[in-house]
Amino acid sequence: MDNAIKSILVIFTCCFILKSAAQKTIDTIATKAGGYDIPIRIKLPKKTTGKNPVYFFVHGGGWNGGTATRVPPARLHTDANYLADQLGVIYVGLGYRCKGNNATFADAIKDLKASVQWFFDNADTYNADLTRIGFGGASAGSTLAAMMAQKYKNCKLFVGAEGMYNLVDHDAKKSLFPSQKGRALYGLATEKESKKASSFYNLREGPPTSLLLNGKEDALCHYSQTEKFAEQIKKKGGKVKAVLYDKINHTCLSASYPEVLKNSVLEIAKLFIEEFQLENTNMNQIEVLLDKRLQGQYTKENIKEKEILGTWKFKNIIITLNENGQGYYLNSKNNSTKIFTYTLEKDSITFKVNGKTKMFYMRKNNRILYEYVIANTRAKHRRFNYMKVKK
Repeated sequence: MDNAIKSILVIFTCCFILKSAAQKTIDTIATKAGGYDIPIRIKLPKKTTGKNPVYFFVHGGGWNGGTATRVPPARLHTDANYLADQLGVIYVGLGYRCKGNNATFADAIKDLKASVQWFFDNADTYNADLTRIGFGGASAGSTLAAMMAQKYKNCKLFVGAEGMYNLVDHDAKKSLFPSQKGRALYGLATEKESKKASSFYNLREGPPTSLLLNGKEDALCHYSQTEKFAEQIKKKGGKVKAVLYDKINHTCLSASYPEVLKNSVLEIAKLFIEEFQLENTNMNQIEVLLDKRLQGQYTKENIKEKEILGTWKFKNIIITLNENGQGYYLNSKNNSTKIFTYTLEKDSITFKVNGKTKMFYMRKNNRILYEYVIANTRAKHRRFNYMKVKK
């Protein structure tokens, strides 16, 4: 099919979707590269007056994924569910080639640039204001998004969640990502390649105002990357705020940690309001929406025995809690079963397995137990989902 005809069909389809009140998220193909279709996802605000600012988001995933025929899908982060409609911001998720597509970091940048240009070319279709754009990413996506944010003078802001901004100064003991094998597969084996892919070394003068989020227990992308990148942004004349969370591993925008998610979304909202110069916004309304949607995710303060009885599973580990403080711990990976006695406190459950004390908390929705674990001096949470009541 002729490219011109393809473009007309895409625009026609998008216009039809825009007229539908029920459909506000559009998935389409922005460009083609290396024989692959490069996807793009567009979330339009339901209520809008005038043209809307645009926030481009680059997904994470360690640059993994992709097959011989497809690249990983374009995705949006959790904050889109709270802020697109409330603030009138167009969220655009960008897809790109990954290691499974035999691609490199440089290929990914080419894909992102081509997709952004496609959106620019179709800005009128989406009622977009291209004088106000921003970039953001999560994990490996932050590394790419930080580079993209430096390439556009109309980029007003950048949001980086647990990113790697300096691939040259990389201590593998602190940050497990990217591994040496991953570097080699994604075209980052040499110092020259790593430096070219590091926003730390490629900041423009007067870089976009930045918000950097990181857990202090992050095993993949150590928070020192965030601290040093923030210092570099200031040296280049940019404004930056680094938010570091105690006892949080590699996620700052997950409903599994509702207090952290709420704070992160509110910080992003403040950044959007200030840098996109948004008017008639209501932060209280955003906070109410967050509390409403997250209420079941908050930690339960008073656990009753009948609420925990049954079977709970995390990957290959299954825990069964019976009455009178008796329980079974099954690791299906090595087919080992342990019998234990648990203690139910007001807000926690504790027991010992293999000489190690395990502590669990419960979400208010009664469907999730989560374990707080210290491993190799780093904290993490393991989420056990409810399976069935033990009879």
